[in-house]
Amino acid sequence: MKAPLFIILVTLCVGGAFAACGPKKPPVEPEPTEAPEDAGPPVDAAPPPTLYDKLGGKDGVAGIVDSFVADITTDKVVNKFFPKSKKLDHFKQMLADQICHEAGGPCTYTGKSMKEAHKGMGITDVQFAAVIQDLTLALEEKNVSKEDTQALLGKLGAMQDDIVEKKTQKK
Repeated sequence: MKAPLFIILVTLCVGGAFAACGPKKPPVEPEPTEAPEDAGPPVDAAPPPTLYDKLGGKDGVAGIVDSFVADITTDKVVNKFFPKSKKLDHFKQMLADQICHEAGGPCTYTGKSMKEAHKGMGITDVQFAAVIQDLTLALEEKNVSKEDTQALLGKLGAMQDDIVEKKTQKK
């Protein structure tokens, strides 16, 4: 005796052989997972801009250096150290590389150490402060934010002990 087809189908459905038999269950939604607090930014997120980026990259740094050199060559406190010559072009290139490097850019500063470059020049604290003031003016001229100005000056100001040879006595 042949079992009717209906009985075979019911038996298979009850036994679970056919997934299509019986009521369909709604698909299970995966539960959202939270990233651990220390996970950091998503992998595909762009990295935050560097100080170099904020200064305008290569062109921005070059503009800052041009403004700075224009200021220091007219500053009576320090202009004797910056004669207008081909050496000034070399100075501008080294300074641009140094700012780029210190600001997290792709440049590598290949010049002398600050101690070696300024040895025997007899630079005073007053002269160092004048150069910092001239750089600050150049950064203002190029509309660099106060926060980014302070960040750059902090990096360059840390070199003071290697540049200044004569401590100015306070009265």
